[in-house]
Amino acid sequence: MTNDWYTYWKERGGLLNSAHRPHSVWQNYSARGIYLITIVTYNRARLFGELNNDPSAPSVVLTKLGQSVADQWLQTPAIQSARGRHIRVLGHQVMPDHFHGILQVDEPMDVGLGFIIRDFKAACTRIYRSLYLPGLADSLDRDRLARSSRKQREEYYASNGITPLFEDNYDDTICYRQGQLDNIIRYVQDNPRRAIMRALHPDLFQRRQQITIGDMDFAAYGNIFLLRRPWKEQVFCHRWKMNGDQRDYNTPYEMTDTFRQQRDQLLQAAKDGAVLVTPGISKGEQQLVKDCMENALPLIHIQKEPMPNGWNPEKRRHQLCEMGQLLILSPWALDEMQSVNDVPVTADYSRFHNMNTLAAQICALSPSVSASFGTPAPPVSAKFGGSSPSLPVSAKFGGSGQSPDRLKTDSQPRHKREKKTQNNPSVAS
Repeated sequence: MTNDWYTYWKERGGLLNSAHRPHSVWQNYSARGIYLITIVTYNRARLFGELNNDPSAPSVVLTKLGQSVADQWLQTPAIQSARGRHIRVLGHQVMPDHFHGILQVDEPMDVGLGFIIRDFKAACTRIYRSLYLPGLADSLDRDRLARSSRKQREEYYASNGITPLFEDNYDDTICYRQGQLDNIIRYVQDNPRRAIMRALHPDLFQRRQQITIGDMDFAAYGNIFLLRRPWKEQVFCHRWKMNGDQRDYNTPYEMTDTFRQQRDQLLQAAKDGAVLVTPGISKGEQQLVKDCMENALPLIHIQKEPMPNGWNPEKRRHQLCEMGQLLILSPWALDEMQSVNDVPVTADYSRFHNMNTLAAQICALSPSVSASFGTPAPPVSAKFGGSSPSLPVSAKFGGSGQSPDRLKTDSQPRHKREKKTQNNPSVAS
């Protein structure tokens, strides 16, 4: 990072150390804006409360600490107003192991958003220590912690027997328009119900770090057992009407009788038990994805976007997961596949063709693969300072390992495992 970038981040994002790094380097975090803030407890410890497990009236039964976190968030505008900063709180949701807050900056500030979140986290941490670690505050070397890297802080905490309240950093989603804000508010309000549904139906919301189908690694979320369905149909639609091998650029394919016939056939197949498989790229494919959503039909949806830790689908796809009718797959190394027609593999043209190739491989997956899909990651310990969640146990699915009848899980994607093996000859291949 150049000094210029460092100065830009420090002035606008509140960059003091890795704990306060802005999400987007292009955003001026001291200017007006609306943000969804997500902060996670250390090691995902369930310190703030527990779900009531009632999907008809979902809520989180807060602990004293959880209620204090909510109260502290509501006090944020007053605290910052005393320092000449004008912000508003538009909503919040305290979950057992994380916090969502919606914040609006009304006037340009003298600091970046990172300073506001730092103050909030620091206040919550003081409350946490007063409740669970009394007498600790006087022994902390605050100046040293403020100058430390994440690794140095972890070493300091470990050597002094301290468990932090929050993980480093925070996540922010920038809101650009009213419709997006409405969706963010609904998402935050719906968080307890979504979490309860995942707890009550874990098989329908499985998250896998890595699944191998053929020679491609995927992250997976949803009903993983849809891969075992014997009948899978690929949804592939052109963008334009085809006259033989020629495209009619005046007529979108989804406006043709051919598409309507294809759509009727695929939807009938799904009603009869087939799983539709598609990345949903063209207008026709998007229409069929929408049809599956509206009619709760089984779907394997391939997306080019990654699934980082804590990723969740939007409400419509989440509802299909609740019904056991959706599996979302995200290829790990999409940009390492073949280029198409000499177009760079990182261009959308090659990506979309390669995603349709992956859909064809999934449809060719034999239903005779092993019945075991490995062990999902166990929940994080609810104890203070519980251990980090472990990754899925390595497990092979197929017999001979021949593509495409090969399916397995591991804790790392293939390209990372191979690099590790090359660097360490003692690692078994």
